[in-house]
Amino acid sequence: MTSLWPARGADLEARLTRVFLRAADPSPAQARLKLRFVHTAPDACVLVDGRSDEVALSSGNAARQGDADLTFHLRGPEAHTFWRGELNPVAAMTAGVLRIEGPLLRALALAPGLKLVQAAYREETA
Repeated sequence: MTSLWPARGADLEARLTRVFLRAADPSPAQARLKLRFVHTAPDACVLVDGRSDEVALSSGNAARQGDADLTFHLRGPEAHTFWRGELNPVAAMTAGVLRIEGPLLRALALAPGLKLVQAAYREETA
């Protein structure tokens, strides 16, 4: 896989779907949230629904529909450094790369899982 930031939203959605499947965390703390990741430049959206027993993923217009417990807005290609773990969440928010919609405490509780996602992203883009 290439480490370059995708130019097309569909390519980014496919990459993030593979990453989230690879990093899936079956623990009860993670399995009760519905998380939406909205990217700009390119426009992409992935929804990770962990409210049921199995994690369900959707992308594109389907991912933009309905509610979510948390929505993460990311601006690329700077988001690539965030997903690789080279830009921490606080620095990403300060730089305007990341904006979170929803309860911040819930977002902070996801920090341990973020490390798994970032490791999976690094593998995907190696």
